[in-house]
Order: sequence, then structure tokens, then C-alpha cells
Amino acid sequence: MNRINLLLLLDKLEQMVQEAPRVPIGNRALINAGEMLELIAKIRETLPEEVKRADRLAADTERLLQQGQSEAERMVREAEAYAARLVSESEVLRRAQAEAKKIIEEAQKRAKEIEEGADAYADGVLRNLEEALERTLRTVKKGRSELQR
Repeated sequence: MNRINLLLLLDKLEQMVQEAPRVPIGNRALINAGEMLELIAKIRETLPEEVKRADRLAADTERLLQQGQSEAERMVREAEAYAARLVSESEVLRRAQAEAKKIIEEAQKRAKEIEEGADAYADGVLRNLEEALERTLRTVKKGRSELQR
């Protein structure tokens, strides 16, 4: 099952509660416990997949961060090597040092941008997952609460 199936199950659970015959006293409804428990079981089966998906996304984010760091380190090494090759006369040396500094700063800036982008992406994915799980939990609690009435 995937996220869409999980949402469909939650919609069905909500529909079951909304369409259940009402009891005149209080905000109570008569719900088929078997159907409710079956839906809750299906939701439980789906949740681990959502958690695995979040783990995969976290691993992908870590991989992107490592790639960005490796790229930045490579760029720094290249800049340092470039600066070392330019050592000759003072003017050439001055230009080389300025260029190397510029390249290093640019590499560090790029590495930071990559890291921030990966962090923002991971945060957004985890926020969406957290919201979906919170909605799921609220629906399950609501269903259980209805069962206990």
C-alpha cells in the first residue's frame, strides 16, 4: 500500500463514522465493530510502509549531503592545487591567491547551499509525513473512541 491507499482507508473510516446510524442521546453512533477493526488493521499494515519511506528519504538526504560535502572538498582541493601551481612572480602569486580564495569561498558557499537545500527538502518530507501520521492517529483515536461509546 502507499500513501494514497492510506488516505483512502482513512477516508473510508471517517465516512463509516459519519454515515453510522445515530443514537438519540449524545453524539453517539452505532458502528459495525468488525468493519471498524478491519479498517484499523489495514491502516496499521500501511503505516510501516510510510515509516520505511521516511527512512529512505532520510538516507537519500544523507547521501545528498555527503555528495555535496565531497564535491565541496574536491573543489577546495582543486583550488588549492591551482593556487600552488601559480606560485612564481609576486603579481602572479597575488592573482593566484586571490583567485584561489575566491574559488574556495565559492566552493564553501556552494557546499552550504547544497546542505541547506538538502536539509530543507528533508524537513519538508518529514513534516508532510508527520502531518499524515498525525491525521492517521487522530482518525484511529476517533474510531476507537466511537467504538468505546
